[in-house]
Amino acid sequence: MLIADSVTVNGRHEELVSPTSLSVGRGDVLLVVADPQISRTALALALSGRMQPSTGTVAWGHTDSLKSLRQHSALLDSPEVNEPEAHMKVRDLVGEDLALIPGPIWRKPRAKKWMEEHGFTDVATHWADAIDPARLLHLQLSLAAENPKLELLVLDSPDRHDMHDEQWMDLLADFASSPREFAVVAIVSNVPYDWDGPVSYLGSMTQDPVLATIPEIEPLLDEEIDEDTTEEANEEFVQEELDLDLPEPELPEEDLPEEEHPLVLAEDENAAEGSEAKEN
Repeated sequence: MLIADSVTVNGRHEELVSPTSLSVGRGDVLLVVADPQISRTALALALSGRMQPSTGTVAWGHTDSLKSLRQHSALLDSPEVNEPEAHMKVRDLVGEDLALIPGPIWRKPRAKKWMEEHGFTDVATHWADAIDPARLLHLQLSLAAENPKLELLVLDSPDRHDMHDEQWMDLLADFASSPREFAVVAIVSNVPYDWDGPVSYLGSMTQDPVLATIPEIEPLLDEEIDEDTTEEANEEFVQEELDLDLPEPELPEEDLPEEEHPLVLAEDENAAEGSEAKEN
Protein backbone atom coordinates (compact mmCIF):
# COMPACT_ATOMS: atom_id res chain seq x y z
CA MET A 1 0.00 0.00 0.00
CA LEU A 2 1.10 3.55 -0.79
CA ILE A 3 0.73 5.96 2.12
CA ALA A 4 1.53 9.67 1.82
CA ASP A 5 1.49 11.58 5.10
CA SER A 6 1.46 15.41 5.08
CA VAL A 7 3.57 15.61 1.94
CA THR A 8 4.66 19.04 0.71
CA VAL A 9 6.89 20.12 -2.14
CA ASN A 10 8.39 23.59 -2.25
CA GLY A 11 9.35 25.28 -5.49
CA ARG A 12 11.95 27.98 -6.00
CA HIS A 13 9.52 30.79 -5.27
CA GLU A 14 6.40 29.19 -3.82
CA GLU A 15 4.88 26.00 -2.47
CA LEU A 16 3.95 23.60 -5.27
CA VAL A 17 2.25 20.94 -3.17
CA SER A 18 0.39 21.96 -0.03
CA PRO A 19 0.24 19.39 2.82
CA THR A 20 -1.42 16.34 1.31
CA SER A 21 -2.19 12.90 2.69
CA LEU A 22 -3.56 9.91 0.79
CA SER A 23 -3.42 6.15 0.52
CA VAL A 24 -4.07 3.51 -2.12
CA GLY A 25 -3.81 -0.27 -1.96
CA ARG A 26 -2.98 -3.00 -4.45
CA GLY A 27 -5.67 -3.54 -7.07
CA ASP A 28 -7.16 -0.05 -6.62
CA VAL A 29 -7.24 3.08 -8.76
CA LEU A 30 -7.08 6.44 -7.00
CA LEU A 31 -7.66 9.79 -8.69
CA VAL A 32 -5.95 12.81 -7.13
CA VAL A 33 -7.29 16.20 -8.22
CA ALA A 34 -4.62 18.91 -8.36
CA ASP A 35 -4.04 22.17 -10.16
CA PRO A 36 -2.05 23.70 -11.89
CA GLN A 37 0.06 21.37 -14.03
CA ILE A 38 3.29 22.08 -12.15
CA SER A 39 1.61 20.97 -8.91
CA ARG A 40 0.39 17.74 -10.53
CA THR A 41 3.90 16.98 -11.78
CA ALA A 42 5.53 17.78 -8.42
CA LEU A 43 3.07 15.51 -6.60
CA ALA A 44 3.61 12.72 -9.13
CA LEU A 45 7.38 12.96 -8.65
CA ALA A 46 7.00 12.78 -4.87
CA LEU A 47 4.54 9.85 -4.90
CA SER A 48 6.76 7.81 -7.22
CA GLY A 49 9.93 8.45 -5.22
CA ARG A 50 11.55 10.57 -7.92
CA MET A 51 11.66 13.62 -5.63
CA GLN A 52 12.27 13.99 -1.93
CA PRO A 53 9.28 15.75 -0.31
CA SER A 54 10.07 19.02 1.44
CA THR A 55 8.13 17.75 4.47
CA GLY A 56 6.13 14.63 5.20
CA THR A 57 6.72 11.05 4.16
CA VAL A 58 5.77 8.71 1.31
CA ALA A 59 5.86 5.02 2.20
CA TRP A 60 5.36 1.88 0.17
CA GLY A 61 4.50 -1.08 2.34
CA HIS A 62 6.22 -0.91 5.69
CA THR A 63 9.09 1.38 4.72
CA ASP A 64 9.37 5.04 3.80
CA SER A 65 12.67 4.51 1.99
CA LEU A 66 12.81 6.42 -1.28
CA LYS A 67 14.96 3.67 -2.77
CA SER A 68 12.34 1.04 -2.06
CA LEU A 69 9.58 3.30 -3.42
CA ARG A 70 11.51 3.89 -6.66
CA GLN A 71 12.13 0.16 -7.10
CA HIS A 72 8.44 -0.68 -6.88
CA SER A 73 6.92 2.31 -8.72
CA ALA A 74 6.81 3.78 -12.21
CA LEU A 75 6.15 7.37 -13.20
CA LEU A 76 4.35 7.50 -16.55
CA ASP A 77 3.80 10.21 -19.14
CA SER A 78 4.86 13.16 -17.01
CA PRO A 79 4.99 16.37 -19.11
CA GLU A 80 8.54 17.59 -19.70
CA VAL A 81 9.85 14.79 -17.49
CA ASN A 82 9.43 11.42 -19.19
CA GLU A 83 6.57 11.76 -21.66
CA PRO A 84 7.36 10.13 -25.05
CA GLU A 85 9.40 12.52 -27.15
CA ALA A 86 7.90 13.67 -30.45
CA HIS A 87 10.99 12.79 -32.48
CA MET A 88 10.99 9.13 -31.39
CA LYS A 89 9.40 6.31 -33.34
CA VAL A 90 7.45 3.64 -31.51
CA ARG A 91 10.11 0.96 -32.06
CA ASP A 92 12.77 3.28 -30.56
CA LEU A 93 10.53 4.07 -27.57
CA VAL A 94 9.99 0.36 -26.96
CA GLY A 95 13.70 -0.43 -27.29
CA GLU A 96 14.67 2.34 -24.89
CA ASP A 97 12.12 1.40 -22.21
CA LEU A 98 12.98 -2.30 -22.41
CA ALA A 99 16.67 -1.46 -21.99
CA LEU A 100 15.89 0.32 -18.70
CA ILE A 101 14.34 -2.77 -17.10
CA PRO A 102 16.52 -3.92 -14.18
CA GLY A 103 18.36 -7.19 -14.74
CA PRO A 104 20.92 -8.75 -17.05
CA ILE A 105 20.68 -7.85 -20.71
CA TRP A 106 20.18 -11.45 -21.84
CA ARG A 107 16.89 -11.57 -19.90
CA LYS A 108 15.44 -8.47 -21.52
CA PRO A 109 13.04 -9.02 -24.43
CA ARG A 110 13.91 -7.79 -27.90
CA ALA A 111 11.89 -4.81 -29.10
CA LYS A 112 10.69 -6.48 -32.30
CA LYS A 113 9.56 -9.64 -30.58
CA TRP A 114 7.92 -7.68 -27.76
CA MET A 115 5.86 -5.58 -30.20
CA GLU A 116 4.75 -8.75 -32.02
CA GLU A 117 3.60 -10.34 -28.75
CA HIS A 118 1.74 -7.22 -27.58
CA GLY A 119 0.18 -6.18 -30.89
CA PHE A 120 2.15 -3.02 -31.70
CA THR A 121 3.90 -4.16 -34.88
CA ASP A 122 1.57 -2.13 -37.09
CA VAL A 123 2.73 1.15 -35.51
CA ALA A 124 6.41 0.26 -35.08
CA THR A 125 7.59 2.82 -37.64
CA HIS A 126 5.12 5.55 -36.62
CA TRP A 127 6.13 8.62 -34.65
CA ALA A 128 5.22 8.18 -31.00
CA ASP A 129 3.09 11.33 -30.86
CA ALA A 130 1.22 10.41 -34.07
CA ILE A 131 -0.52 7.26 -32.87
CA ASP A 132 -3.83 7.19 -31.04
CA PRO A 133 -3.38 8.65 -27.49
CA ALA A 134 -5.21 5.74 -25.85
CA ARG A 135 -2.99 3.25 -27.64
CA LEU A 136 0.14 5.20 -26.68
CA LEU A 137 -0.94 5.13 -23.03
CA HIS A 138 -1.57 1.39 -23.31
CA LEU A 139 1.94 1.01 -24.75
CA GLN A 140 3.52 2.89 -21.85
CA LEU A 141 1.60 0.89 -19.25
CA SER A 142 2.56 -2.39 -20.91
CA LEU A 143 6.24 -1.41 -21.06
CA ALA A 144 6.24 -0.40 -17.40
CA ALA A 145 4.66 -3.72 -16.46
CA GLU A 146 7.68 -5.56 -17.90
CA ASN A 147 9.53 -4.66 -14.69
CA PRO A 148 8.89 -7.70 -12.43
CA LYS A 149 9.35 -5.59 -9.29
CA LEU A 150 6.78 -3.00 -10.29
CA GLU A 151 3.73 -2.70 -8.03
CA LEU A 152 2.75 0.98 -8.24
CA LEU A 153 1.81 3.03 -11.31
CA VAL A 154 1.74 6.84 -11.02
CA LEU A 155 0.33 8.75 -14.00
CA ASP A 156 0.73 12.49 -14.46
CA SER A 157 -2.32 14.14 -16.09
CA PRO A 158 -3.68 11.34 -18.31
CA ASP A 159 -6.75 13.52 -18.88
CA ARG A 160 -4.76 16.12 -20.82
CA HIS A 161 -4.74 14.04 -23.99
CA ASP A 162 -7.27 14.13 -26.80
CA MET A 163 -9.23 11.04 -25.84
CA HIS A 164 -12.40 10.22 -23.97
CA ASP A 165 -12.08 9.87 -20.21
CA GLU A 166 -13.57 6.38 -20.41
CA GLN A 167 -10.58 5.21 -22.45
CA TRP A 168 -7.85 6.02 -19.94
CA MET A 169 -10.07 5.10 -16.99
CA ASP A 170 -10.71 1.64 -18.48
CA LEU A 171 -6.99 1.14 -19.12
CA LEU A 172 -6.10 1.96 -15.51
CA ALA A 173 -8.87 -0.29 -14.22
CA ASP A 174 -7.60 -3.16 -16.40
CA PHE A 175 -4.08 -2.93 -15.00
CA ALA A 176 -5.33 -2.59 -11.42
CA SER A 177 -7.52 -5.69 -11.80
CA SER A 178 -4.81 -7.72 -13.57
CA PRO A 179 -3.27 -10.74 -11.80
CA ARG A 180 -0.43 -8.51 -10.58
CA GLU A 181 -2.89 -6.13 -8.89
CA PHE A 182 -1.08 -2.86 -9.50
CA ALA A 183 -1.84 0.08 -7.24
CA VAL A 184 -2.65 2.95 -9.61
CA VAL A 185 -2.58 6.69 -8.90
CA ALA A 186 -3.71 9.14 -11.58
CA ILE A 187 -3.22 12.84 -10.87
CA VAL A 188 -5.83 14.77 -12.85
CA SER A 189 -7.23 18.27 -13.23
CA ASN A 190 -10.89 17.27 -12.73
CA VAL A 191 -12.90 14.23 -11.73
CA PRO A 192 -14.45 12.67 -14.85
CA TYR A 193 -18.23 12.68 -14.89
CA ASP A 194 -18.50 8.87 -15.07
CA TRP A 195 -15.96 8.17 -12.32
CA ASP A 196 -17.45 6.54 -9.21
CA GLY A 197 -14.23 5.40 -7.51
CA PRO A 198 -12.05 6.90 -4.77
CA VAL A 199 -10.85 10.50 -5.09
CA SER A 200 -8.33 12.55 -3.11
CA TYR A 201 -7.52 16.23 -3.44
CA LEU A 202 -4.38 18.34 -3.30
CA GLY A 203 -4.18 19.85 0.17
CA SER A 204 -6.39 17.20 1.79
CA MET A 205 -5.03 15.86 5.08
CA THR A 206 -7.33 12.81 5.12
CA GLN A 207 -5.59 9.63 4.02
CA ASP A 208 -8.86 7.85 3.30
CA PRO A 209 -10.15 8.98 -0.10
CA VAL A 210 -13.76 9.93 -0.72
CA LEU A 211 -15.96 8.08 -3.18
CA ALA A 212 -17.15 10.06 -6.17
CA THR A 213 -20.84 9.72 -6.97
CA ILE A 214 -22.62 10.13 -10.27
CA PRO A 215 -25.62 12.44 -9.86
CA GLU A 216 -28.92 10.77 -10.63
CA ILE A 217 -31.31 12.61 -12.93
CA GLU A 218 -34.95 11.71 -12.41
CA PRO A 219 -37.20 12.11 -15.46
CA LEU A 220 -40.17 14.43 -15.09
CA LEU A 221 -43.59 12.81 -15.17
CA ASP A 222 -46.30 14.25 -17.41
CA GLU A 223 -48.41 15.33 -14.45
CA GLU A 224 -45.45 17.16 -12.94
CA ILE A 225 -45.12 19.49 -15.92
CA ASP A 226 -46.54 22.91 -15.14
CA GLU A 227 -49.32 23.66 -17.61
CA ASP A 228 -48.99 27.40 -17.02
CA THR A 229 -45.33 27.22 -18.00
CA THR A 230 -46.27 25.35 -21.16
CA GLU A 231 -48.89 27.96 -22.06
CA GLU A 232 -46.43 30.78 -21.49
CA ALA A 233 -43.91 29.05 -23.71
CA ASN A 234 -46.54 28.68 -26.43
CA GLU A 235 -47.46 32.36 -26.14
CA GLU A 236 -43.82 33.34 -26.45
CA PHE A 237 -43.53 31.13 -29.54
CA VAL A 238 -46.60 32.76 -31.10
CA GLN A 239 -45.23 36.20 -30.28
CA GLU A 240 -41.95 35.32 -31.97
CA GLU A 241 -43.89 34.22 -35.03
CA LEU A 242 -45.79 37.55 -35.06
CA ASP A 243 -42.54 39.47 -34.80
CA LEU A 244 -41.23 37.94 -38.00
CA ASP A 245 -41.10 40.21 -41.04
CA LEU A 246 -43.79 38.34 -42.95
CA PRO A 247 -46.40 39.81 -45.37
CA GLU A 248 -49.75 40.42 -43.75
CA PRO A 249 -52.41 37.91 -44.85
CA GLU A 250 -55.41 39.27 -46.81
CA LEU A 251 -58.52 39.53 -44.71
CA PRO A 252 -61.77 37.99 -46.04
CA GLU A 253 -64.34 40.48 -47.24
CA GLU A 254 -66.57 40.07 -44.22
CA ASP A 255 -63.67 41.05 -41.96
CA LEU A 256 -62.88 44.31 -43.82
CA PRO A 257 -63.94 47.58 -42.21
CA GLU A 258 -67.19 49.00 -43.60
CA GLU A 259 -65.58 51.95 -45.34
CA GLU A 260 -63.17 49.64 -47.17
CA HIS A 261 -65.72 46.97 -48.10
CA PRO A 262 -65.72 46.64 -51.94
CA LEU A 263 -69.52 46.27 -52.22
CA VAL A 264 -70.17 49.38 -50.17
CA LEU A 265 -67.66 51.32 -52.27
CA ALA A 266 -69.31 50.16 -55.50
CA GLU A 267 -72.81 51.20 -54.33
CA ASP A 268 -71.55 54.64 -53.33
CA GLU A 269 -69.95 55.12 -56.75
CA ASN A 270 -73.18 54.10 -58.59
CA ALA A 271 -75.28 56.43 -56.46
CA ALA A 272 -72.96 59.30 -57.20
CA GLU A 273 -73.13 58.66 -60.96
CA GLY A 274 -76.99 58.55 -60.83
CA SER A 275 -77.18 61.88 -59.05
CA GLU A 276 -74.94 63.50 -61.64
CA ALA A 277 -77.16 62.17 -64.47
CA LYS A 278 -80.37 63.58 -62.92
CA GLU A 279 -78.80 66.99 -62.50
CA ASN A 280 -77.77 67.02 -66.17
